[in-house]
Amino acid sequence: MKLGFHNQQRSHLEVIRDLTAEELETHKGHTKVVTEARNRLALFRMLEKNYQEFRRFIDDLTSLGHKDQDSDGEELDRLILNYLTFAYSIQKHFEVSFDRRFKKDQKEKDKYADFLDRLCAVCWPFAFILDFRGYVQHVGLAVGNFKRNVSLSSVEVIVTADPGRLVRESRQWQRSDLKEDSDTVDLVEILHEFHIQMLQRYGNFVATTFFPELVPASEFYAILTEEAKRRDSGARMVFFTKEPDVTHKEGGKVKINAQLVFPPNSLFEELGINRPKTKSPNKTRQSNPYQPPSFDDFP
Repeated sequence: MKLGFHNQQRSHLEVIRDLTAEELETHKGHTKVVTEARNRLALFRMLEKNYQEFRRFIDDLTSLGHKDQDSDGEELDRLILNYLTFAYSIQKHFEVSFDRRFKKDQKEKDKYADFLDRLCAVCWPFAFILDFRGYVQHVGLAVGNFKRNVSLSSVEVIVTADPGRLVRESRQWQRSDLKEDSDTVDLVEILHEFHIQMLQRYGNFVATTFFPELVPASEFYAILTEEAKRRDSGARMVFFTKEPDVTHKEGGKVKINAQLVFPPNSLFEELGINRPKTKSPNKTRQSNPYQPPSFDDFP
């Protein structure tokens, strides 16, 4: 098998070198876990599709060309409910999986609950959405106030929830400690931050807990990808099962027959996980809760 690259936009592919025996063995060892992880973590890619559906509707609302519909507010509630329900399903799925995987090791089982507690402590939007999901599914609809204000040059869309109403109608705000006099909740901003943490901190915790082999696998494929991109920065790193068969035809046309294997280039990203790369000074959830939090105490 050979290392190479494929630039689909330019319809160009090229062999770089033979893979070493060690690289072939390493690839073989990673293939099973990568396949299993891709299937198991598909839930995060589905969650991303739900979020993008919500974002597309918000973008449509903010366009001058949108024609107001009586059902716009109802559609917002539908999209938010779908997203929250799917996010909750992911959490329950892996909570049960964690119990099954570590049923005889209470210390390991406790790590999941501890992780959620720490994430909620440093990210108020994450804590709020965990509480808010219960309210939306069992008490009332998500959107308390929806307005679309149109001027000659811009559109302002307001999608908020009223803490006073939420607290009066439900007492289940243990994680976020929501109060009646808390600031009005901007649902677009808070869902954006929650989604980031679901794909980043939560997704990374789940992926590396159930599939710790993904870290060395990611590093292995990243090195090969870097080698390929030095030859063509716009290409994808690929493996060739054999030397491509190149046929030169009349008029300067070239026909290439090649059998390709497409290993991951950016493994966690392709699994739907935005793995954290840097750390910055810690902030508490009381300091501007809509700003991305810091996670010095996170792996």
